[in-house]
Amino acid sequence: MQTLVLALGNPLRGDDGIGAAVIAALAEAHILPTEVTLQDGGTPGLELVLSLQGYERVIIVDAADMGQPPGTWARLDPTRLEARDLYLRGTLHYAGLAEALQLAGALNLLPPEIIIFGVQPAEIGWLPGLSPAVSAAIPDVCAAVRACLLEETPQKVD
Repeated sequence: MQTLVLALGNPLRGDDGIGAAVIAALAEAHILPTEVTLQDGGTPGLELVLSLQGYERVIIVDAADMGQPPGTWARLDPTRLEARDLYLRGTLHYAGLAEALQLAGALNLLPPEIIIFGVQPAEIGWLPGLSPAVSAAIPDVCAAVRACLLEETPQKVD
């Protein structure tokens, strides 16, 4: 199954770089199946839709404000993400993951399975590097991603 593991976020903004750190750790482990592509997606906005094309499964890793202690991570339901502005009034740069997934759904471009891992940041500022609590979550998030890669049956996203 063609799978994309996609990091979102900006490593120059503190804990927003958790996705890139997880991708780097997965790459260093050298134990991923050949049908898995690792990609640092940065902060794409609506063009994220283009990154999803051609994959049967997409696993996204990103910082997520869940109101939890820093470093807490969770597997998030992509159907429960809330768009900030359904009509994107003002600027397209305000579009995030939820808006991109809604657009992909409207264009019938969603892959059959989307998995999102969010990690609660401690600090998202203009300083590179992860906080100790978020950095400590990397091994567990990597293990969760690897566990998803062992699952064979895609779960349809509506």
